[in-house]
Amino acid sequence: MLNKKTKLIFFIFIAIFSFFNSKNVFADACKDKCEDLYPTDTSLQKKCEDDCEKIEKYEKIIEIKSKQLEVVNNQLGYINKEQTENQKALLETIKNLDTLSQKITALENSIEEKEKEIIYQKKMLSGLMQSYYDYDQQGILEILLLDNTFINPFGQMDYINQSGVKVSDLLAGIKKNQEELITNQKELQGSYEQSDKLKNELQSDKYELQLSENQKQKILVETKTEKEKYEKLLSEIENEIYSLESAKSVDYSKLPAAKGGYFNYPVSNQVLTQSYGCLQDSFARKSYPSCNGGKGGFHNGLDFGRNSGLNIFSAKKGKVIGSGDNDKECKGFKCAYGKWLAIDHGDGLVTLYGHLKSKFVSKGATIKTGERIGEMGETGYSTGVHLHFSVFDKKSFGIVESTKRKGLMLPTGASINPTRYLK
Repeated sequence: MLNKKTKLIFFIFIAIFSFFNSKNVFADACKDKCEDLYPTDTSLQKKCEDDCEKIEKYEKIIEIKSKQLEVVNNQLGYINKEQTENQKALLETIKNLDTLSQKITALENSIEEKEKEIIYQKKMLSGLMQSYYDYDQQGILEILLLDNTFINPFGQMDYINQSGVKVSDLLAGIKKNQEELITNQKELQGSYEQSDKLKNELQSDKYELQLSENQKQKILVETKTEKEKYEKLLSEIENEIYSLESAKSVDYSKLPAAKGGYFNYPVSNQVLTQSYGCLQDSFARKSYPSCNGGKGGFHNGLDFGRNSGLNIFSAKKGKVIGSGDNDKECKGFKCAYGKWLAIDHGDGLVTLYGHLKSKFVSKGATIKTGERIGEMGETGYSTGVHLHFSVFDKKSFGIVESTKRKGLMLPTGASINPTRYLK
């Protein structure tokens, strides 16, 4: 039978073999996009194709790590169950050992009392036998005075007869005590052996418990390391969004003029937790070219905290042109915008609502100004409950498949500072 570690290695090997022997459809599609993006610049096209190959490798690594995580979670569940059983066995052994210890103490006390009683009975027997055979009346009286049941005023023969009966009784008592003593000694010896066995079991239970705890801690450390690597890969998706957007520009001449109140606020109470623009630090997003020489992060919208109210409203009338669930597309891992909605307002502007807990409208729906469209949440790459609100140039807006993770659809476009149209 395969042990747990062998099963884990075998599972991972099968996963790796399957992924790296699958048809490279994703890489081919990515390379086709490179040709579309750079139809005349062969050097940029070649660089783009190289990036596609790297992205494909990352995608496969992410898939493998996802399956590894499933195996690890199953392993931890098994170990936790095993630890519970070991702990239960340990407590039961301690209880049995305590009961046995009390029994041993009782037997030892009983044996000690039996030995004292036998010594006393032998002493009486010795005296009676000596008096009986020597017909020493005075000796008989001295012994019999030890027990007033033998005092008889009717003569020597009565004393002798009574002493004979006493001898018989003493012999029977000694025999009975000796038999009980032997029984108790055998039982005590068995109890000692059982105690030694329980002590060994106790040590074994403690060892098994410690062994499983050590294994659990090792898995947790390894999982933490893998999780950090995986999160680093996922953060690249965030960088990808901003890289895509940085390549697009806004033609403000074709957009509505800046005017406060053009858009309604998407929340009932405006508690701003993150503004629009360049940041010193924003998660792993440090690839926006125009921020600090390409080293700074960039935030493409406004964040409203949970104190703004959980209900989310449309900033203006329009039509829902996009709706997604990035966590689902990332197979349960929090990534990108989480649950999001995009509304085309028919004036060259698109608004995006990200990190929603719930969505109350669907793609294709016509929306009124101020209509309740969702509820604030913390889905996606988020550190807490909030709404991410972005405004995009409709001409540049699109929903594209991620080059970092297959099946992940990302809303991107040239972003505009939302405060341009808010009060």
